[in-house]
Amino acid sequence: MKTKKLLSLGWITLVAFILGTFILGSLLEDYSAISQTVSEIGEEGSPLYLQWQVFSIGIGCLLILFGIGIISFAKKKELSLVPGIFILFAGLSQFGIGFFPSPHPLHNVFGLSMTLGYFSPLVFALGWKNQLGLKFKRLSLIAFILIVLGIFLNLTPAFAPSLYPLEYYGIVQRFLLFTFYIYCTLISVRLIYSSLIVGEPELNKK
Repeated sequence: MKTKKLLSLGWITLVAFILGTFILGSLLEDYSAISQTVSEIGEEGSPLYLQWQVFSIGIGCLLILFGIGIISFAKKKELSLVPGIFILFAGLSQFGIGFFPSPHPLHNVFGLSMTLGYFSPLVFALGWKNQLGLKFKRLSLIAFILIVLGIFLNLTPAFAPSLYPLEYYGIVQRFLLFTFYIYCTLISVRLIYSSLIVGEPELNKK
């Protein structure tokens, strides 16, 4: 598969994730996107268990292929492969999350391992700081700050349950997930644009 097509999977993943969680969630009786996590759509015993498992694994595969596309792009441009590896790892974590639906013990293990993938905006900002341009570097750092905030809010029920009403936990989790997938879209668009510039030696367009 051509690098450009692999890079396009970044924004495709965002669209697929938003549509998939919305459609499957709407099919589940009494499910609330405001208070419940996305994993609860396909947890053990759910009538959408199989559908959610296939969907989650599919999202993981898209991320893995997207990461491969970034690595391929980096090789062609002689850039660091590390950012692509972080995205690839996020895909592997998502694959595990889907393969072991809640409440399987490994579901949370893979969920925590996703944290490494969440650091990808920082890795892009530092690893490709002179190639993607100042504007994209700033966007990467903003995305990373928002993701760190999302991680903090997702973990607070474990040590500070009174910080916010738990009936809004579904929104909190989606804030983290959507921020990450929106950032993948930004990467996708930026790199596709760069790959279309024939003969461009660098990516330091502002």
